Amino acid sequence: MPGSADWSSLAASADADEIKEHILTGFKNGKPFTPYTPTIPLPAPLGTILDFGCGLGRNFPYLTSIATNVVAYDLPPMIARCRALTAGQTVRLTDDWPGLRTETFDLVYASLVLQHVETDACRASLNDFARMAPSVYLLTRTDGDFDQNILDLVAESRAFAVDDCVEVEHDPATHQLRVLSRASFADARAQRGSRHYEMVLRSRSHPR
Repeated sequence: MPGSADWSSLAASADADEIKEHILTGFKNGKPFTPYTPTIPLPAPLGTILDFGCGLGRNFPYLTSIATNVVAYDLPPMIARCRALTAGQTVRLTDDWPGLRTETFDLVYASLVLQHVETDACRASLNDFARMAPSVYLLTRTDGDFDQNILDLVAESRAFAVDDCVEVEHDPATHQLRVLSRASFADARAQRGSRHYEMVLRSRSHPR
């Protein structure tokens, strides 16, 4: 199963198309490498957004259209590859998580990334998010790569109040998200099988 070491190796050695294929695995269906527009409203106004697990910059066109500043974080080899591919874009790229986690943002944007993060690192990231921003946009597959349920990890953190969840799938006609159903966080968490949900996590500890 993939982990941080595997993603680092992939970013350092594979070509851009192969990296994109891995990023889209499981939610691909021939989709071009374009950003999904959320189907749920995001908090506003948005000054600075953190794109957590930015990969090759898939979300940049959307995020730079809704925020004044975009900061993007990923593993060092992925940031190096992203920097080469997105030269000229007005996005601050960084692989310095210890430094970044001391900063504050209006929103953390975590799209299809936490499902690929090792369980302990996922827990730590969620706790960091709650200190760094008042809200987190989360698009995730429920069953993570390490036999963890991502929604269970959110609940166990006790760091967030969670708005209703929207179950989505990839729409091959529009290459965007298609809404399947809406559910409370508790009901979404109780579902079994592999599902994709969108939600906004509202920090219980952030001063804003």
